[in-house]
Amino acid sequence: APDVSLGAYRVFGCEGSTYADIMVAAMEMALADGMDILNMSIGSSFQWPQYPTAVAADNLVKKGMVVVASIGNSGANGLYSAGAPGVGEKVIGVASFDNTDMYVPYFEVNETPIGYITMSYSPEPPIAGTEEIVFIGQACDADLPLLADPAGKVAMAVRGGCSFAEKAENAIDSDATAVIIHNNAPGIVLGTLGEALPAPYDQTPVVGISQTDGLFIQAQEEPVYMTWTDQMVLAYNPTGGLISSFSSYGLAPDLSLKPDIGAPGGSIYSTYPLEGGGYAVMGGTSMASPHVAGAVALLLQANPRLKAEAVRGVLQNS
Repeated sequence: APDVSLGAYRVFGCEGSTYADIMVAAMEMALADGMDILNMSIGSSFQWPQYPTAVAADNLVKKGMVVVASIGNSGANGLYSAGAPGVGEKVIGVASFDNTDMYVPYFEVNETPIGYITMSYSPEPPIAGTEEIVFIGQACDADLPLLADPAGKVAMAVRGGCSFAEKAENAIDSDATAVIIHNNAPGIVLGTLGEALPAPYDQTPVVGISQTDGLFIQAQEEPVYMTWTDQMVLAYNPTGGLISSFSSYGLAPDLSLKPDIGAPGGSIYSTYPLEGGGYAVMGGTSMASPHVAGAVALLLQANPRLKAEAVRGVLQNS
């Protein structure tokens, strides 16, 4: 939003979570600084509108600040998974919809670009070099031995049956130089290893690719070689425009209607800490909420007399 002034209020340390009193203190600082809009890409799932951060957020709206908050990433857990402060009565609680396309790095197989996303807690893959790639099956503990020997090669497994970390560790135990996991449903795997793997597993990159690309690689005549690149490609997202699978939904525990609105939050290419490369593809209602906060900034620039409590209705009905 042109000419906007940005304020940033840190509520986290380098690791872990935070507490409601720290959140409320930061919210009060934003009000004292005269901020017109507050985005909170944060939340506590399965909470009532009476939760402290939700009540504080409602009070901010009464004071004239528009409050936008992520509704949460617990959609897989079912009803009532919406989180505070997004469940606040006057808060704009934001759900996530998947992006139509994904800007991702790629490697090549037979001159065909294969877009991938590096899994959380994985080291970055190389940006050059050619290696043989072999399909090792599902690669869970229950599936051992592997379908092929990946020693000195890149191992490709199919998603399902166990965690990504378990697949990666089994491939690395067999001396794979990298691990690729292809999806068992449309779209590129956007996965996590759950935590940093112990040595020596922490030295081997693990990436996710789409089901289509995984089946393409399996269909090639052996031996199959792949070449890492430092380039990016725009990849089609088959779930684009649909609600993200992780997005929390209501009702809120008091049966109020939440979330209030949705925005792009699945497979978003955006800024990231410089230590992690500066840019990354990530998914979450944490990405959807800032889209709405930015839209609010544009709306208030066009209509600065619009009251904070009226903003949500304008967005919902336009």
